[in-house]
Amino acid sequence: MSTPTEFTSAAADRDPVQEARDHLEQALAALDRLREVLPPAGSTPPPEARGGDPA
Repeated sequence: MSTPTEFTSAAADRDPVQEARDHLEQALAALDRLREVLPPAGSTPPPEARGGDPA
C-alpha cells in the first residue's frame, strides 16, 4: 500500500493543466472523426430513421 507521502509526490509530478489540455485534444480528435462519418447537420435523416410509418 502506498504511503501518503508517495501519493503526494506522485500528484505533484503531474501538471493538471497539461492533463486537461490532453483530454481536450483527445475530445477534439474524436469530434473530427465524427464529422468525417456523420452527415451534415442540415441534412434530413432517411425515412426509416425518422420513426414514421410510410403508409
